[in-house]
Amino acid sequence: MGDEVEFKGYEQHQGALFPAHLSEALDPGDAVFFINDWVESLDLRVLEGRYAAMGEHPYPPRVLLKLWLFGAIEGVYSGREMVRRLCWDLRFRYLAGGLVPDFRTLNRFRVRHREDFEELFRQTVRSARASGLVKLGRVAIDGTKIRANTSRHKAMSHARMKQAERQQEQEIARILAEINEVNASEDEEHGDDDGSGGLPVELQSREKRLAKLRAVREQLEAERGPELKPSSQKSFADPDANMMKTGEGALTYCYNAQAATSEDGVIVATGVTTKARDIGQLVPMVEAVRKNTGRRPGVAVAANGYLTEANLKEMKRRRQRCLVAVGRERKKPSRWPEGRYTRQMHRILRLPWARAIYDHRKTQGERPFAQIKNGMRFRRFSMRGRANIRGEWNLVCSASNLLTMYRVATT
Repeated sequence: MGDEVEFKGYEQHQGALFPAHLSEALDPGDAVFFINDWVESLDLRVLEGRYAAMGEHPYPPRVLLKLWLFGAIEGVYSGREMVRRLCWDLRFRYLAGGLVPDFRTLNRFRVRHREDFEELFRQTVRSARASGLVKLGRVAIDGTKIRANTSRHKAMSHARMKQAERQQEQEIARILAEINEVNASEDEEHGDDDGSGGLPVELQSREKRLAKLRAVREQLEAERGPELKPSSQKSFADPDANMMKTGEGALTYCYNAQAATSEDGVIVATGVTTKARDIGQLVPMVEAVRKNTGRRPGVAVAANGYLTEANLKEMKRRRQRCLVAVGRERKKPSRWPEGRYTRQMHRILRLPWARAIYDHRKTQGERPFAQIKNGMRFRRFSMRGRANIRGEWNLVCSASNLLTMYRVATT
């Protein structure tokens, strides 16, 4: 039948010599070295000052920051997954410097420093400017829906909330009546006492559920106002999240994450809103660009979702040039726009120079979202609550800026 095939031999239990230093086993051009060097250049005394001198020695914030930034670039947003990476990924082990923090330490770091990540993001913008990036002649402002860490199964409609509240109130009243009967019978048998002993566990849990129901219902009523319907829903796992339609067409609980992007793809301002519409974000995002860079955008370019007469009037008052779509892109409005400033914007966008600038909006404004959602695989927030979400978004955008700088430096 012919000669027998001879395969290469292998031995799984054979000893092997690895480099003395982990850095020597990695590709010299790997992004891990860029992240490491950038974090080492930062002054982190503010972060380090949040730790107490007494007790067990804490993990260095510098190390944990490196792990989270590089983890975001690699699409790792779970503390447990990062601990697993520390076992087999040499790049994570190199950043950890021989330390192996547990997932609770990693997750607590992200919560503790959620407000510090805003300054961290500004540091990435400053570094990008120092390297010759951050061209502000044309700044694109856009938003994207990112799923919240909850689901529709953990939500309840307004009508169901009111019904559940009545049920809980009836249960509490029934338990209190039973307690009063028992106390009365014991008083007759043993005499009156001070009634100490506290509430029973059953009553405590019902009172907690009732307090949670009321808090979420009141928050829903405050947010919806006159638009409140019996079918309006709110999540109990993350009450700050709201139902929004994603780019895939799914209706689910999301946050509306905002980003202002320079001409060279650097995110120069961030924001997070719980509203599906972008109309309230134009002025704050333009102001955030000025705060983070020290300069105003040459031209702020935004989609139709940011269009209101009040926004255009405020941009005029601030002497801020802007181009905001009056209708859907590439389609004429069905009727003549209302409002003085809206009609003026409609006429401006018909000019060739304005069209030439606005045509860059989609590719420029959505470029960082494509990198974050596809390249970095960030499609759902891990944390809950608006304050935590804002910190997580600043951390992710910081990693995105570092990835952009790394790619520019290595091309």
